[in-house]
Amino acid sequence: MKERTNMAPVRWGVVLTLLSLAGVVVIFELGIRNGWTLALKISEISLLVMLMICFILSYMKTGIWSFSHKPIKELDEREMEMTSRTLRASYGLFSVIVLILLFVFAVLEIKLSVVLAASLLLFAHLIPGMVIAFKEKALRF
Repeated sequence: MKERTNMAPVRWGVVLTLLSLAGVVVIFELGIRNGWTLALKISEISLLVMLMICFILSYMKTGIWSFSHKPIKELDEREMEMTSRTLRASYGLFSVIVLILLFVFAVLEIKLSVVLAASLLLFAHLIPGMVIAFKEKALRF
């Protein structure tokens, strides 16, 4: 079992992953509403590549993805407790963020796009890793 004591790079990777996901949605919405310019296309592709790279480096390579995506039978007691705490916090945070987002979209009368819906699904899977990265002082995987 490997232990990671310096969580700062993991935290930065998680933040960059979430920011690039948000950027993908914003650029897509701008492109759909205002027309796709070359700059928007390059920005969208760059953000998608950044999202994939940051996800692989900060979620897959560090092992935080596996904490919330392993079957319960494969977790030891410490991992089950951490996963339980993390998922409770994540679902609460996700619910609040999505409700606020839906409220803002309803007030501004903005239609929800498929890309926004898909990104919210990915966001729901990314939040547990974010909570682990920011709550844990060290990771053992």
